[in-house]
Amino acid sequence: MTGRVVHGGVSPEELAASAARGVRLVDLSANLNPYGPHPALLAAARGAVLERYPAPDVRSLREAWARALGLEPGQVLAGNGSSELIYLVCRAFGAAGRCLVFGPTFGEYRAAAEAAGMEVVEAPHPGGRAGAAQPGRLVREVEPRLVFLCNPNNPTGQLCTRAEVEALREAAVEAGGRLVADEAYMPFAWPEDEAVLPRAGLLVLRSLTKLHAVPGLRLGLLLGDAGDVAAVADQQPPWAVSAPAAAAGVAALELEEFCWESVRRIAATRAALTDGLERAGFEVRPSLANFVLVRVGDAGRFRSKLLVRGFVVRDCTSFGLPEWVRVAVPAEGELGRLIRAMEEVQRWLAAEC
Repeated sequence: MTGRVVHGGVSPEELAASAARGVRLVDLSANLNPYGPHPALLAAARGAVLERYPAPDVRSLREAWARALGLEPGQVLAGNGSSELIYLVCRAFGAAGRCLVFGPTFGEYRAAAEAAGMEVVEAPHPGGRAGAAQPGRLVREVEPRLVFLCNPNNPTGQLCTRAEVEALREAAVEAGGRLVADEAYMPFAWPEDEAVLPRAGLLVLRSLTKLHAVPGLRLGLLLGDAGDVAAVADQQPPWAVSAPAAAAGVAALELEEFCWESVRRIAATRAALTDGLERAGFEVRPSLANFVLVRVGDAGRFRSKLLVRGFVVRDCTSFGLPEWVRVAVPAEGELGRLIRAMEEVQRWLAAEC
């Protein structure tokens, strides 16, 4: 793989150009909770002690999350975002074997696997299909050391059920490997939440970035068998998690009511967004995440024209989907303006053709 993986977000140049035009940008390209971050979480991060080193293994954070999830502290590893943990997992278990990635999906799985010297095999994401028997057979045929499953999937929003995840885990174990389930978007799958807990052959990734809207803090969690977690921890340098991130991670455990209220509001707005876009003539993929995938024709041009109307969406060309954009669910107050702006761009591009 050559070059860096493309991600969502707004460039400094785009921000400066929009500010010069007096346009306030609403970033719907990074899939963040539009109602976060909670003031209590920000206060915890800002109140962290910066005059001394944090604990090298942020044990207090790991212990707090282990208690909340009914796990042992040795089953929880905190990292500098889920991205760091993905690379550490590949270094710990990859060697020169194969890695199976269900896609199109988050590009760092392939990048991390290839950086660890693995051969990457990609297959269609099994979410939303009739069972996981065929993907399970594929796992046994490929015999991967690692299988990456984003659940719900980015950028499609597809969700695998617990039974499907278990079938994939069993197949991975039979093939001598491990399944890595990335649940960064699982909180938004309510009311069909199918989150899983780790067990033999299954590593689970969780992220605070999306639900709590704090991508600048960089905090992810890896849950797994204690032996597997220890093997990954051996690859991690000390002080990988900053004091502000660790403090925010503990504070997040006290914000359950805020999280559920955010998730309920996002689910309702997601339904309204899908309906509004379909009424406007767009093709929208069913999604159980906090974003929807929308067919627009030329994704790059659509993103550019929507940008000048104040909204940033994710051009999905880098996922191999050049006709699609990924649109994060906005706050309710932005919904009508977003749909109107997308309709305007659609009409403009149609007239240009």
